[in-house]
Amino acid sequence: MPKLPMGDKGPCEIIWGYGESGALYLGDYFGQVILGETTETSPIETEANGNAAVDAIFIGAGMTLDVPLTRPALAALEAVLMATKKTVGGSDYLEIPNPVGCSLYDLSKSVVIKPLCNGVVDPDPSTWIQIYKAHPVPGMNLVFDRATQRIFPVKFLIFVSQESGQEGLFGTLGMPSGSTEYGL
Repeated sequence: MPKLPMGDKGPCEIIWGYGESGALYLGDYFGQVILGETTETSPIETEANGNAAVDAIFIGAGMTLDVPLTRPALAALEAVLMATKKTVGGSDYLEIPNPVGCSLYDLSKSVVIKPLCNGVVDPDPSTWIQIYKAHPVPGMNLVFDRATQRIFPVKFLIFVSQESGQEGLFGTLGMPSGSTEYGL
């Protein structure tokens, strides 16, 4: 029986900024990492057939990547929150901005998702997934009670690439042989 290149089950490692200096391992997550795509169509109708479609055309697709970060490193939070790290008296903290009017495509980077087995990344790049252009839209779910683990639910908006050689593409399932951990 065939299986998916990235395996049928299991956790993953996520690298944001793949191929750039400063590529960032996002760290631990708690819950499901979901790479989703929705494709939209528009029906073609005729009066003779009422509301029944006689055909349809594709009008576009959208993709997102949901990552429920937990126990994130300060560097990962700084990146996904578009925050600024400050240090006062030896203590680090983050200032969280209200980024109004910023082009997310211009700020987007490549994301690579790599399956894990026994806590180790699968070394075969043909099992990796690459998204060419994505930017996080962070959220917080900081519940304070005795039983709920705190998470930072991060949704990456995935854009159709406008870069040379990748125009109109979201990314790839599988990567070429020789691809490296951070793409450098």
